[in-house]
Amino acid sequence: MSKTTSYLLKNRVLLWLGILCGMSLLVGALSFAYEVHSAKTSVERYVGIWEDDIARAKIFQGDPSLQNKILKQLKEVHAAVGTTEVQNPEQLQCAFSTDVPITYNSLPSGSMRVCFSALDLVLRSFLSPVFMVGILLSFFFIGFAVRREFLTRLHEQKLEAELALNKEIASISRQVAHDIRGPLMALTTLSRLSHEMSSEKKELLNLAVSRIGGIAEDLLNKGKKQEKTTTTEERKADDLSLVTETLLKEYRFSHPDVTFTLHKHIKSSEVPIALEAIKVQRILSNLLNNSLEALPASEAAINLTLLERDEHWLLQIMDNGSGIPEDVLPKLMQEGFTHGKENGHGLGLYDAKKTLESIGGELQLRSRWGVGTQVVLLFPKNRETEAQIS
Repeated sequence: MSKTTSYLLKNRVLLWLGILCGMSLLVGALSFAYEVHSAKTSVERYVGIWEDDIARAKIFQGDPSLQNKILKQLKEVHAAVGTTEVQNPEQLQCAFSTDVPITYNSLPSGSMRVCFSALDLVLRSFLSPVFMVGILLSFFFIGFAVRREFLTRLHEQKLEAELALNKEIASISRQVAHDIRGPLMALTTLSRLSHEMSSEKKELLNLAVSRIGGIAEDLLNKGKKQEKTTTTEERKADDLSLVTETLLKEYRFSHPDVTFTLHKHIKSSEVPIALEAIKVQRILSNLLNNSLEALPASEAAINLTLLERDEHWLLQIMDNGSGIPEDVLPKLMQEGFTHGKENGHGLGLYDAKKTLESIGGELQLRSRWGVGTQVVLLFPKNRETEAQIS
């Protein structure tokens, strides 16, 4: 733990201890005030019962024995009662007292002063229900506040850790993108010099080289501080239909045992979307790889369908694989969650979902165990990109 963190933690502990002490003093003061009020009320109620007898003793007899008797009984009424005076109440001085008016036949005949012991009041206030409940509530609110602050601090630490991890990933991405340029240049040279390679293989090699180059550039862009600013190249509209067809050429060559089909139900020859080709290729590659891992050994098929709606372009990817259990399906698009893969990282579907949502799109996932899986990608139509690509 750093010195700054230790210092801040110490200050927070002292602050909460100070708040707890302050609340305890406040609760104690309220409890003490309640006990003073309770003592006065008890004395006034009791004196009211003996009011006529006290008045007669004062006016006609001046008998101190009755006063002593009342004092003794008052102590039984409330333990904090100290001394009392009827004949000359103004001569009795004390910090906490109450003056009870005395009447005889509804005529005023003086007053009676009762003093209370401050020590007894303090002791009783600490044992009163008001103090106990107040202290419990104070601990509850302090505990709630500390827990909330702890969770906030924990969330801040998590964000700091994620930020540090993102910086590290960005640094690694820049290094990978830099290092990949060497073999990429060799592949580019090989594709130009190879005369024995068929035109189809050359095309596939060029496509692969182009994809690797795009990945390298994308990694470099992610590592830059200005990655949140959309560049001119990123604003360029790409053709979803062309990107899909190009990618399928690679997959048909790499997986000859799998039947890949693409059906188009669109009016226009091009499908402009506000997402650069490299990101669309990454999304489709992740989804196609997921389907390939779930396909049966024979009659394996992946069908893609491109549809047009009023506000969206739809790309459906369907396979006849093993499917996904119903209890697993809702969790699959969560970051870090994977199913049925020994080396899976739970990033493919999550990345696809976040990328589509960043442009106002959506990813839908449907599956039946033992039947297959359907993924629907919704790309919002953008009139500016349509005009741009046309």
